[in-house]
Amino acid sequence: MVEHREIRLVTCLFIDVVGSTETTVQIGPERMQRLLSAAFAEISGTVQLHGGIVEKFVGDAVLAIFGVAVSHPDDAERALRAAEACVRWSTVWAGAGGLAVRVGIETGELLVDPKALETKQRMVMGESINLAARLQSYAQPGQVVVGPGCHEATEGIALFEALGGLELKGFGTVEAWRFDGFLGPGAAVDIAFVGRDPELAMLGEAFDRARDNVPSLALIVGPPGQGKSRLAREAIRRSAGVRVLEARCRPEAGENSPLRQLVVAEVGAADAGAVRDRIDRLLGTVDGADVAAAVNHSGGLAVDERLLLISRHEQRELIARQWQRYLSAVAAEVPLCLFVEDLHWGDPLLLRVLDYVTSSPSGRLLGLATARPEFLGSAHLRPRVTRVDIELGPLDDASAVRLAELAGGAGDAALSVQRAAGHPLFLIELARVRARGPRLPLTVQAAITARLDELSPGDRQLIQATSVAGERFDARDAAVLAEWEPSDVAAALARVSQLGFITPDGDGFRFHHALVRDVVYGRLPVTERMGLHARYAVEGVDAGDPVAQAHHWWEALKPPDAAWVWEDAVRHGRMRAEAHRIHIAAGTRLEERNAYEQALEVNQRAVELAETTTERAWAEAEVGRLFGRLGRGDDSWAHRLTALDLYGGAAERPPAKVYADMLEMVTFNWGWFHHLPADAEVLRLLTEGEALARASGDDVSLARLLAERASFTESAAGLDEIRRFVESDDPVPFADAAQRMATVLLFSARIGDAVRLFEAVFDKLLPAGANINTPEALAWYGAAAFTSGDLRKATSIAQQFGVESEHRSVHTRSHYHALRALVAFGRGDWAGLRESAEDGRQLAERNPDASMCLLSAAAAGYAAASKVLAGAPLPADVDAQAMRHVEDSEKVRAASVMLPKAMAGDAGAIRAGLTAYQDGLSLSDRSRVWDPADIIPAISLTVLERWDDLAPVLARLDVVDTAGARLAGAVAAAIREERLANPDGPAPSHTLLRELGYLGLSQLLRFRPTRTVQSPQL
Repeated sequence: MVEHREIRLVTCLFIDVVGSTETTVQIGPERMQRLLSAAFAEISGTVQLHGGIVEKFVGDAVLAIFGVAVSHPDDAERALRAAEACVRWSTVWAGAGGLAVRVGIETGELLVDPKALETKQRMVMGESINLAARLQSYAQPGQVVVGPGCHEATEGIALFEALGGLELKGFGTVEAWRFDGFLGPGAAVDIAFVGRDPELAMLGEAFDRARDNVPSLALIVGPPGQGKSRLAREAIRRSAGVRVLEARCRPEAGENSPLRQLVVAEVGAADAGAVRDRIDRLLGTVDGADVAAAVNHSGGLAVDERLLLISRHEQRELIARQWQRYLSAVAAEVPLCLFVEDLHWGDPLLLRVLDYVTSSPSGRLLGLATARPEFLGSAHLRPRVTRVDIELGPLDDASAVRLAELAGGAGDAALSVQRAAGHPLFLIELARVRARGPRLPLTVQAAITARLDELSPGDRQLIQATSVAGERFDARDAAVLAEWEPSDVAAALARVSQLGFITPDGDGFRFHHALVRDVVYGRLPVTERMGLHARYAVEGVDAGDPVAQAHHWWEALKPPDAAWVWEDAVRHGRMRAEAHRIHIAAGTRLEERNAYEQALEVNQRAVELAETTTERAWAEAEVGRLFGRLGRGDDSWAHRLTALDLYGGAAERPPAKVYADMLEMVTFNWGWFHHLPADAEVLRLLTEGEALARASGDDVSLARLLAERASFTESAAGLDEIRRFVESDDPVPFADAAQRMATVLLFSARIGDAVRLFEAVFDKLLPAGANINTPEALAWYGAAAFTSGDLRKATSIAQQFGVESEHRSVHTRSHYHALRALVAFGRGDWAGLRESAEDGRQLAERNPDASMCLLSAAAAGYAAASKVLAGAPLPADVDAQAMRHVEDSEKVRAASVMLPKAMAGDAGAIRAGLTAYQDGLSLSDRSRVWDPADIIPAISLTVLERWDDLAPVLARLDVVDTAGARLAGAVAAAIREERLANPDGPAPSHTLLRELGYLGLSQLLRFRPTRTVQSPQL
């Protein structure tokens, strides 16, 4: 019996006695009263006989409800049978001088409050009551009309005629059906694993491949309750000699992320030191250090500050590769199976890791995962030959019949299977409610609801309260949520576990299926549910797990219900303030774990929870920053402008960091925008941000803003200040701004200044503990050293870059190959150059979805030039290579192939290539990003002896030479030698160029094509 308020699945039956008003006129009120009393008595008896109760009489009508006192798995069928019996009786009665009836029925969730009866209030409230009344008014005498809920619950056992969409007051258009009678009886079913032989064979082959050193991924896809986990566990049971690591994805996972579950399962402890020791034993102390750092970081066991400084794509790529090394080493000990349940809830980092580890060239490893149908085709998992997708449909009839027979179910097993439609969990729930005869549960929800009423009211209330904790919980969670004594909780959980509602799981329990928890949780009224979430956020969740805390605070306070649930405005405000604080902390934690999408969602919730304008402003700024991390420039900009407006409305100065964060994107990553902000707006915000940073003493933000202004305006006016910061007593926090300014100086051809600032960062700040995106900085540092004329330093930087780029993203490794190619290009190491370019080409081919850039395009151009230099024809795919690496800029594509085409005699290539060397171009169109001294145009024009067109190029080489680029001066001197050389005299010596070691550039400057295709003068 229900003893407290619950949301329950209830079927409402409205029966109206037809024509009572007209009959009263004819026969008088006294006789009419007797007829109505007889009708109400007959109807009430019929309702009670079928397991319902009469909630009340409304004039000439009766409202009966099924599923309130006790739920049955077939309450909708019971109501329909009661209606049929009442109609049948009324037909006979009307012929003997009685009255006809008409009936409306609907099934849906209602709020049930049994205590309301004591005060003569309504026992049930909800939409389906009113809808049943509307349907009753539409029915003709002797008819039963049902709504969508009742039809869905009973369409397998009854015949209906569709009435189409009815226009019902207060509801609009509602689909309805007229009941036309019942089908035949059904039978019982059982729980057992049967069938699925083809699927088991496919999984067996996947396990065999893993044992044979061929990694693969098996994905089992199906709707909830279709038997995905049962199939996976049966396949595991049949595969001997395989170590299994299990993890489960859940929306409310909090700190217990799937990657954490996997590493804890493998190592045996949630301890960063234990993980490091284990990986050291597997890979060695030196090789394992970075692996352990990435695994601990992604598992939430320790934060690696270095990972926080790189983009989310870079983080995911790096972390995935380190997990690949880690698990490959584990699988070398024993064949390994990673079993991940409910992958549709997995975050992008988990999916990237799973994709990497199961696509290794070799390894005794199988990824086995379950997911809902909407996950199939996910872009996160690349298709491959060794991937197996198993779309799990209903059990075939023979297997389902066998399942029913094994359970010893009563009645006709074949009809039971028809009613269950091959749904394994449906069959299991039928057996667990011990259904008898023809009355079978109609839905999983109805089956679970019926089972819940087998529990005592106290035990049911306990697990309902405990469901707030999530699918998994322990005795303490139950005690906190139900406010019971621990000893009582332990005894109750043992009873509930014995009945099969929950299952022991380590030191706690787990609902035996996620759907069971969902139904149990759904029976809590909104006010009680939100109150329990608030209590659990404070008393139940570990204070060190802000992600889980944020989940429960949101469920406790999310609009619109919170506005009426929490009537105490003062208390509500305090809770919102705490929830806002926790959400901001949760966003930070999720960002540390590379879960940027979830971090964004949490911060968006923080905006809604904010009590004050300042709180909302900060949350909006965080939302904007995270949109930036996700590469969504327009959204990022809009939210940060909103944040600034909110700060202004609160008459409060925003932190300068907000300006530095928002302007970093538009000044260094403007390719992320669809519509760039106006230049005037950017300059205004730069000015405002700098003023705020100075006024507040935020020198770190000031340094960042100075570097951002330099990038945007191509002016390094803030260089002296950044130098002072770097030379201060505490220079470490300025490392990122310094390396960005050094990069801007490189782009601006202030090579000497760029090299000196890079040296300060790498030689002074990094050893002191600074964190920057080291691999990306090395690419630009190497280019600066190369242009400065220090080929030895450029070579050393390229070697360091090789170490740093290992296990990094595809894009970063393409930068390494480009720098290696540039060094070989300068030195004249043509074999090494072609090897580097080929490595870059293969990298791009192996990763067709990865973005490339002008650096890798330049390397392809160098390689093509080396082939022409050796006497080979221009490679036929030179333009295709340029397009693969640089899709967005026609100017840069032309510049990357300008030299090899000029060497092949194509004078027209010069005009197209030089468009990327003009002043005033956007960053994405500037080849001077990688070639700041115009070396490639200089060589190309010299090869074609375009002496008149070389004048502006030589002038730039001279200017760049005075700015610290000895290479520029050496190239200019060599070109002048070439121009003045006597064809019959000795070859130009290129003394300066060769002394610096740039033998390759010297060779190229001497090259002349055998045939030149003329083009108009530039």
